[in-house]
Amino acid sequence: MADLKSYEVEECRAAFEVYDTTGGGKIDAYYIGSLLRALDVTVTEDTVAKAGGTQKQDEKMIAFEDFLPIYSEVRKSKDMGQIEDLLEGLKVYDKNENGTMMAAELAHVLLSLGEKLVDKDVDEVFSACCPPEDEDGYIKYETFLRTLFAGPFPEEKEAAK
Repeated sequence: MADLKSYEVEECRAAFEVYDTTGGGKIDAYYIGSLLRALDVTVTEDTVAKAGGTQKQDEKMIAFEDFLPIYSEVRKSKDMGQIEDLLEGLKVYDKNENGTMMAAELAHVLLSLGEKLVDKDVDEVFSACCPPEDEDGYIKYETFLRTLFAGPFPEEKEAAK
């Protein structure tokens, strides 16, 4: 790929090989989203689907040479959420204009807007990323987002070993 530097291609190859469980030089398209996220590309499920990701395993396999253009294109995409955009959006819920919002409102946002989560997912995100609530039920949403974007989380690091 002309727009990828050699070290980026090698980084992609190393990550790709983690998902190549058979050693055959191909990965299941089901893992495209995970692979892109492992390469620090923030993507939505819709973007993954447009890039060729599948909803079920064993539907389609993809070779490394076919993955590189996907990575290159998705990385350039303006569809990626950035932390600054999310901070700006959460300011709507910052009634006191002090960088805090009700934890219950954040849970509601995660359950109802964008790519909706289910209660179990919200509970997991809160336990991994949410700063402690103050006595009135408010949290610092910037701390929450920075922790969320910093991932992977300690449990995932241990599982990857």
